[in-house]
Amino acid sequence: MNTLTRALLFFLYIFPLFARGQDSVKTHYNLEECIALALKNNADAQKSANSSQAASLDLKQAKAALLPTLSGTLNHNINTGFSTDPITNAIVSQNITSGNQNLSTNLVLFNGLNLLRTIRQQAFAYQATQMDEQRIKDNLTMDVILAYLQVITANDALDQYKQQRDVTQKQLERLALLNKDGAIAPGEYYDVKGQFSGDQITVLTGENTLRTNIITLTALLNIPYSQALSFEPINQLPDVSSASLSQETLYDKAASSLGTLKAAQFWKESAEYQLKATRSLYFPSLSLGANLSSRYSNADRDRGTYMDQIQDNLGKGAGLTLSIPILDGFRRRINVSRAKLELRNAEIDLENTENNLQQQTAQVLINLQTAKEKYLELRQQVEAYKESFRVAEVRFEAGDINSVEFLLQKTKYDQANIGLVVAQYEWQLRQRIANYYNGQR
Repeated sequence: MNTLTRALLFFLYIFPLFARGQDSVKTHYNLEECIALALKNNADAQKSANSSQAASLDLKQAKAALLPTLSGTLNHNINTGFSTDPITNAIVSQNITSGNQNLSTNLVLFNGLNLLRTIRQQAFAYQATQMDEQRIKDNLTMDVILAYLQVITANDALDQYKQQRDVTQKQLERLALLNKDGAIAPGEYYDVKGQFSGDQITVLTGENTLRTNIITLTALLNIPYSQALSFEPINQLPDVSSASLSQETLYDKAASSLGTLKAAQFWKESAEYQLKATRSLYFPSLSLGANLSSRYSNADRDRGTYMDQIQDNLGKGAGLTLSIPILDGFRRRINVSRAKLELRNAEIDLENTENNLQQQTAQVLINLQTAKEKYLELRQQVEAYKESFRVAEVRFEAGDINSVEFLLQKTKYDQANIGLVVAQYEWQLRQRIANYYNGQR
């Protein structure tokens, strides 16, 4: 089999695999898929998860400090010439091989409850980082919802721009024939032609806005931008007749479901136990220690083998150690003062978080009600301008009104349609934000 044949067979084998790989690249997403992808890929979400794991390790380390320590040492020495026998301390002139072995353990019996309070501090810190992780994911979810709705809004607005351009184009084509035959004043034709150019520019601007919004969304999802990307529209509007939420109910729901307030509460409790743990260092500490030691030397052959000497020279010991802090350069006092400041900062953060959440929930309900009323009013306006434009179009084609009056009615209708598209998704956004604060995921 020659080289060309091998290359051809290799290409025929690899190309279908490559094609299947290309086909498997996902290019169409809905809102739920975007949220899940962002929570999985977003750098801030991943870092927050790592912070929670690090806090979990700190908690494990604090608990492990209750266990006794255990350490062993083993050294081996070789001396030549005049040396001191480590067993008899006699001066000898020979090569001596010697060694020491030691095994020691220590257990803290009491240190002013510092270890227990440190465990409580780290436990609350771990819970706080978990809530911080949830808060970051909550914020990321809201950012994705906003970016997604901006993409859908831009896409629907672009469709409206194209429909408006197509309507203008049809009138322009009709007027071009009439102008060629001299059946209308030239100004009528050129007015509509100018409007058509403006509509073309609006379409180009809408396309740029759509691409920009998609790039913003892909940045949150941490996926490459592609012109092939598409996103599923949201056709279902919130229920007009749905009952209104009270501000107190929404605040209570948000406080219990979102991580923002919980994180601040846990950080405050962690700071309280940090202060207690720091104060406990004023107390004396009591620890229990024990050790085993032995040694070996080949200076005296009569002492037996290595293992024999270890057994014969085995020493045991145990004792209690009481450490009383007297003066340490005021380090303990300064550390307590720092812990008080950290606790005060945590209390300020908690109070500020409570106020912010109360203000946010109030603003959420105001924005929701405003968006709902705005949509309903714009829907009526579109219906009115739709009929007005239909009449104007008929009269314009009949020659009863000029191009200025026609374009004025068209502009009103076009602007009302765009406003309705924006209001529709703004209502959708405000309702989803309210649902999120209400604990509905």
